[in-house]
Amino acid sequence: QAMSGARARSRHGSGGHRMDGFTKHSTKADTVLATSDTLSKAIQLSTKGGKSRIDGLYAPDGTKVEEVFEKSGGQEPGGAVASKEAQASLAMSKVAKSYHHKQSRMNRRAEHQKKSAEELEDEDAERKAQKILASTTELEQLQYRELFNFFDVDKDRTWGTIEFAQRMTDIGCDTTVETASNLLYFAGVRDVDRITFNDFIQLMPKLKAFRRLLEKDAMRSFAAKDTRGKGFITCKNLRDILIQMSGPEGFDEEQVTKIVKMADKERV
Repeated sequence: QAMSGARARSRHGSGGHRMDGFTKHSTKADTVLATSDTLSKAIQLSTKGGKSRIDGLYAPDGTKVEEVFEKSGGQEPGGAVASKEAQASLAMSKVAKSYHHKQSRMNRRAEHQKKSAEELEDEDAERKAQKILASTTELEQLQYRELFNFFDVDKDRTWGTIEFAQRMTDIGCDTTVETASNLLYFAGVRDVDRITFNDFIQLMPKLKAFRRLLEKDAMRSFAAKDTRGKGFITCKNLRDILIQMSGPEGFDEEQVTKIVKMADKERV
């Protein structure tokens, strides 16, 4: 507003009169910046006189925004239901807060044991991986190692988004580095650009569960197409299932055709 007022005065002259003869009344521009006195008062309210630290967002009366949201049952102070954007922002702030506390604990622990945080994380990952491997067969362990080595393109015993995207593209699933990063992040890896064998092992139970879920969805879709219960469906039906299950940003036409050809053993 102050900038707009300055531009207006520049256009119409510094005397407060407009070019058309009408008098322009000067108005004081509002500001969102708090004075030093207001800031001091807000800090006193938010920290309860210096007894608590500032951690989050606060209302003008010193009440934490997160606490107001939770006490209102997902409603804003005025009683209106909070928007999806507000709920998403709150959820993200909780995730960030949890991550921050976790990292703080890890750093304190590392300092106490005179190790780096990465060394402690590697030790934790190894313990979790050994627990998972204890319930697998020797064949499964061999398969895990071969699959890990497949993604480890440069053979430095770790891999990340670039190598993952490269290998996925090599097998016919075009994958960008950004997509690879998102996939690995939401899979729960601690560092998308440095995945060790122990990190990889921790993904296996999740991948098994996801595979079972996909198989159930595929069988339900198959049964819906096999209306006469003959135990087979047409290539067109399979194409429809693949497109439906892969979603709007899933398989392209070339990938679908390739899968259908592989499944069509009798070439019908």
